Amino acid sequence: MEILETERLRLRPWTLEDVEAFYLYASNPEVGPGAGWKPHESLEESRALLEHWTAEDYPDVIFAIEEKETGGIAGSMGLHVDTHRAQSAGSRMLGYCIAKEHWGKGFATEAANAVIDYAFCRLRVKLLTVDHYTDNARSRRVIEKCGFRYEGTLRRALQIYDGSYKDTCFYSMTAAEYRLLRAKAAGLSLTLPEEVGKEAYLAYFDEWKGTDVDAGFNPGAMHLKGRSYEEWLRDIIAMRTHVREGLVTSTAYFFTDRRGRVLGAIDLRHELNDELLRHAGHIGYGLRPSCRGRGLAPYMLALCLEKAKERGIPRVLVTCDDENLPSAGTIEACGGELENKVDEEGRLTRRYWIDL
Repeated sequence: MEILETERLRLRPWTLEDVEAFYLYASNPEVGPGAGWKPHESLEESRALLEHWTAEDYPDVIFAIEEKETGGIAGSMGLHVDTHRAQSAGSRMLGYCIAKEHWGKGFATEAANAVIDYAFCRLRVKLLTVDHYTDNARSRRVIEKCGFRYEGTLRRALQIYDGSYKDTCFYSMTAAEYRLLRAKAAGLSLTLPEEVGKEAYLAYFDEWKGTDVDAGFNPGAMHLKGRSYEEWLRDIIAMRTHVREGLVTSTAYFFTDRRGRVLGAIDLRHELNDELLRHAGHIGYGLRPSCRGRGLAPYMLALCLEKAKERGIPRVLVTCDDENLPSAGTIEACGGELENKVDEEGRLTRRYWIDL
């Protein structure tokens, strides 16, 4: 287990030396019941649970939340096996508890965002879930601040330590939704070509130093191909509504930062014909050479998936060459499920589907 750092907190593995601090907050009668467990009645009870959590074969990841300023334990936060989902779904469930003396400080949200990053970026989960009892408004606010999507309320969903049943609100976040949230928080966006301007486009195009589509310029729709900028812009706009026979309409975007600098480009095809279904998919994308290796591609893809969803496309096919491991990693980081690999003129293509 890694150690996670935030501005005010350190999230680290629990040790048996933490037992007294653990018991101190876990024995508070106002803490445990909100999460469905009874207050600890003895130091031995707290020690037994820590021994369980720190066992080598324990399947969950549970962090001690340590306040940097004091070194004291402020609570716990974990990624648990989600018993409500199929285990093949690649999901984890977020759970947390904050000591009462630290309520109202924003520690839960601060720690949760770090653990969410860890779940999607390190553990590569495809779905992260979380829930709260209907009477726990404090937990609801944390979940909403973190950007989870509300799924619904299940009556008598869980039975707690005293035998009573609790109505429970369920939330989730997909890998693509996570990347979308982080992209928008960083000021990244998709911009139509006519909104970028000629100077920015030519700076983007010239960086490729005249390479053609076959030499790695992607998406191909953004290449001048011997046309003037004005001719290219006319054609790229027309592609949204009118195409020659054998092609499909599409919308191309530039991937830009908060200053308006072009980082890359992506092309969303509005539907699939036989050729696209076989090996090219709905989306083609590429980062300009100077922006590669910075982990930006998943954010660009997530922004495009949002556009696809807005168009009413329920499932998106994204493909890449079998040997293009960075592109495969980008697709998988947005929750892509590999369906198969197809041979196209001696070249293997990976075909991934992403449900929206």
